[in-house]
Amino acid sequence: MINQTYIMQGKTTVSLDTDKNRGNTARPYSYDEAIELAGNGWYNRGLLATLSISLLGMGIDMFGFSVIVTGCACDFHLEHSQKSILMSMPFIGAIGMAYVWGYLSDTKGRRMCLLYGMWGGFISSILTAFSPNWIVLAVLKVFSTSLCSSAQSCTVTLLGESCTAKVRDFYLLIMSSVLMLYLLSYVVPGYFILSIPFSINLGFIYFTPWRLLAIILSLPLGISALGLHFFYESPKFLVNIGKEGQALNHLQGIWARNGGIHEYPVQKVYLNEEQKVNRKGVSILQSLVDQTIPLFKPPLLLNSLQMFYLITIIYSINNSLVMWMPLIVDAFGSGVHAEGKQDSTSLCSIISSTEGGNSTILHSCTSSIELSTLLSGVAHGIIFSGVTVCVSKLASKKKYLLITFLLITMLSTLGAVFNENNVVSLVLFVGMLMTNLCMGILFTYYVDMFPTSYRGMAACLGVMVARLSGVAGVNFLGSMIVTHCAITFYAFGVYLLSGIIVSCFLP
Repeated sequence: MINQTYIMQGKTTVSLDTDKNRGNTARPYSYDEAIELAGNGWYNRGLLATLSISLLGMGIDMFGFSVIVTGCACDFHLEHSQKSILMSMPFIGAIGMAYVWGYLSDTKGRRMCLLYGMWGGFISSILTAFSPNWIVLAVLKVFSTSLCSSAQSCTVTLLGESCTAKVRDFYLLIMSSVLMLYLLSYVVPGYFILSIPFSINLGFIYFTPWRLLAIILSLPLGISALGLHFFYESPKFLVNIGKEGQALNHLQGIWARNGGIHEYPVQKVYLNEEQKVNRKGVSILQSLVDQTIPLFKPPLLLNSLQMFYLITIIYSINNSLVMWMPLIVDAFGSGVHAEGKQDSTSLCSIISSTEGGNSTILHSCTSSIELSTLLSGVAHGIIFSGVTVCVSKLASKKKYLLITFLLITMLSTLGAVFNENNVVSLVLFVGMLMTNLCMGILFTYYVDMFPTSYRGMAACLGVMVARLSGVAGVNFLGSMIVTHCAITFYAFGVYLLSGIIVSCFLP
C-alpha cells in the first residue's frame, strides 16, 4: 500500500492514502474533504486579514460619518434638521441595498460583490471630501454606505466557505473582533485631525480638516478592495452553481499558496447538499422570489425566525445604549457626585443628569470631538476587541458564548436599576454593552444554518433587520431611557431573557 503525504508549510501535514480507493485517484470528494485537503495556511490568513479590513472599513464609513458631520457643521452652517438628515444617510444606504447584495451574492458570487462594493464605496467616500454642500455630501454618503455594506454579509460567507471546518468559527470570531475597533478607528484620528487649524482654497471649495479626515477614513475600503484581487471566489459557491472546473482551479490555488507539495489530489468535487438549479429565461423578479421565499418556508423557516429575532434583540438594545457611552464615561471621569450628590450615582441618575448632552453634535456649531468621546472610543475598542480575541479560542462553544453574553447583559441591566455606586454603574454599563460581542457570534451561524444557495441572501436580510433594529433602538428605546429609565431597563431584561431562551434552541 502506497501512502503519499502532502506537507503544508508551517502547519499540519495532510496524508492521503492513494491505494485506499484501489487505484482510483479520481474518486469524487465532498467539498468538506476538498477544502480540508487544501489546508489552512498563508492563503487563509491573508484572506482573513483582507476581509477583516473590509469589515472594519464598512464600520468606519458607516458610523464614522458622525465625526464628519461634526467637522463640517461650521463649513456648511448646518441647522438641526440638516444634521439630522445627514446622520441618517448611512443607515438608509445600508438598509436599501441589503436585499440586492443578498441576491447578487447568491447568484453572482461573494468576491464579486465585495470587489464592486469596496471599490465603489472607496471612490464614493473619497468624493465626499470634496462635497461643495451638505446635499451632495448626503447623496454621496448614501452611495458609499450602500456599496460598502456588502461587507457585512459577504465577508462572512466568503471566509466561512474558504476555510476548513477546524478553524472556521475561530477565524470568523477573530474577524468580528476587528470590527469592534471601528469606534476607536474613527474617533482617535477624528479627535486629532479636527483640532488642526488649516484651510486651503481649492477654488471650488476650502479644504479644511474634516475633508482630510474623510479621505483618511476611506482608506480601509481602498486597501481591502486592492487586497481582494489576490484572492479567489468561494470554491463552494462555484461548485454550487455548476462551475466545478473553476472551483477545482481555485482549490488548487489555495493548496499551492498554503504550501502544498506535489499535485493537489482532488479531481472531482461535490456538495453534501442540494445544489442550485440555474433556470434559464427566468425574469429578475421571479429570480428574486426564488432566492427569497425558501428562507421563509420549511425547513429554513425556523432558522430564519431564530436568527432575525436574536438580531432584533441584540442590535436594538446595543444601539440604544452605545449612544450614551461618551456621556457615561464623561460623567464617571468628572465624578457625578463631586458636589455632594451622593444619591446621583445610578445609571438612570447619570443619564437623567446629562439629558440633552448627547445632542451636542446636533445643536452647536463645533468642528472638534469631545475628550469623553475619545476616551469612550478607546475604551470600547480595547475592551470588546480584547474580550473577543480571548474567547475566540472557545469558538467551538459559540452557542454557550452567545447565551453567556446575553445573560451577562441581562443581569447587568437589572442590576443597574438598583445600584447606587458610581464605579459599579460604569462596570454594569460595560456589562450591558456585551451585546456587542453577540454580533460576531450570531453572524457565524449563517454559515452553519443556511445552505450555500441561500446563505448570502439570509445574511444580507439579517443585515437589513440589524440596521432597522438599530435605527429603532436609537430613536425609540434611546428616548425611552431618558423618560422611563427603570421601566426600560426592566423591559430590556425581559427581552434579553427571551433571547436566551431562543438561543438554547440553536445548533
